[in-house]
Amino acid sequence: MAIPFNYIKAKPHLSVNSILADQIYIVDGFFSPADLRAVFAWAQSLELEGPKKAGRGEAERTGSRASLQSPEIASELLRLILPHLPALSPPYTAKAALSPNIRVYHYPAHAFFGQHYDMPQLDPASRRQSCWTVLIYLADGVKGGSTIFYPHENDRKKGRKNAKSGGQKGQEEKIVIEPKAGRMLLHWHGVSGGGCMRHEGEVVVSGDKWVLRTDVLA
Repeated sequence: MAIPFNYIKAKPHLSVNSILADQIYIVDGFFSPADLRAVFAWAQSLELEGPKKAGRGEAERTGSRASLQSPEIASELLRLILPHLPALSPPYTAKAALSPNIRVYHYPAHAFFGQHYDMPQLDPASRRQSCWTVLIYLADGVKGGSTIFYPHENDRKKGRKNAKSGGQKGQEEKIVIEPKAGRMLLHWHGVSGGGCMRHEGEVVVSGDKWVLRTDVLA
């Protein structure tokens, strides 16, 4: 039986770091060590389903996951995320809301999530579509397991930080976001602005990668 999702104190002073304008942002320290212990205990109390064979056109995912409809957890996470939304571009001008579809992902050693695109999803209750993916990394001691983005051709001229470019001719440019415990990653998947960037969850070499997922609604 799942334990309650604990109250978490907001941290409005944290910096929002732009990794790729209009696409990728991170907030380090979004969850404190104490927050992580509480959220991790909650995540481990959920009933996770194992990996399923990828359907046609779907990316292979070899980790486990849980999904629950929880407006209460969405409201709690929104309270924490709200101070950071004004720093995003494209500007977020809608009435702030998160999807109540709360997901937890667990990737043990050797697990991965193949290259894919996140798509806007309709929230049946509000009739609003999602536009920003929100990932919060929950575990320390993970080697590998980064979220890797492959910039669109027309994004390569935009200002960006922490991009890792291949040294060999023809090697594809990558933007690598390490799964640092307590870090929040937001990346765009809305219908405008070129949509979602192709990305993947690389193989976990060692440790256990745990991720909390929700989405900002447009």
